[in-house]
Amino acid sequence: MLQAALSRALGTSSAARALAQTLPRPSLWVPRLRIRPSAAYSTAPKPSQQPPTPNLRGNVGRGGPISWTTLAVMLGLGGAAVYYFDHERQRVEKVRAKQRTSSVGQSALGGDWTLTDMHGEKRHNTDFLGQWHLLYFGFTFCPDVCPEELDKMAEVINHLDAQSKLPKIQPLFVSVDPDRDTLPKIQAYVEQFHPRLLGLTGTHEQIKHICKKFRVYYSRPQVDGDEDYLVDHSIIQYLMDPEGHFVAYYGQNMTAEQMLESVQDHIREYNAAH
Repeated sequence: MLQAALSRALGTSSAARALAQTLPRPSLWVPRLRIRPSAAYSTAPKPSQQPPTPNLRGNVGRGGPISWTTLAVMLGLGGAAVYYFDHERQRVEKVRAKQRTSSVGQSALGGDWTLTDMHGEKRHNTDFLGQWHLLYFGFTFCPDVCPEELDKMAEVINHLDAQSKLPKIQPLFVSVDPDRDTLPKIQAYVEQFHPRLLGLTGTHEQIKHICKKFRVYYSRPQVDGDEDYLVDHSIIQYLMDPEGHFVAYYGQNMTAEQMLESVQDHIREYNAAH
């Protein structure tokens, strides 16, 4: 029985092999895949995956560059800021100038003195109480500095005289060269600058005394006779109020405009306080 089954299986296999040899052999088709190098190695996203391009024109219109209106506003604010800080700087400078003046001390400058004016009359500091006055110390043979300072003083006086609401200020010229500055010379000298400029002189002791009161430095060289020489001295103008108190001093570096503004401010402050 087993032998019969084996015979049938072998027979079937032989028949199958014979049948397979008579049938055509099928062909196997494998599709070809084309792989692009860019697809194999590039990590760039596909066009559909690219980020959206920003709308540059839209940004410009919505607040990129500054508009003319904004620029005008900014310039206006900048100009206002500059004006404010400049005004504040000038105010601070005035305050500091007053502090420097007050630091000298009202009682430290000025006081009692006696001199002779260009008309030959005795003059005292009390003669000028009740009026503002400016004092300058110099000498008639001064080649440049004294004329410049007296011109500046005259310019300030003229501007003040033109203002009816301000009081008259008496300008005074005190000679520190009594040996050469005679009364006629002083009169001829001061009349060149202002008609109300009053010239004063005195003895060596009187000149020394008033210069000490105002802390004025002066030095005359040791010479014989009326030789030509220069007197070294302080270049300062002193403002005194109607009560005879020292108020301010003005050096050579101060212009007539600055001096005028300062004198006006002091007069207004004095009037407001009295």
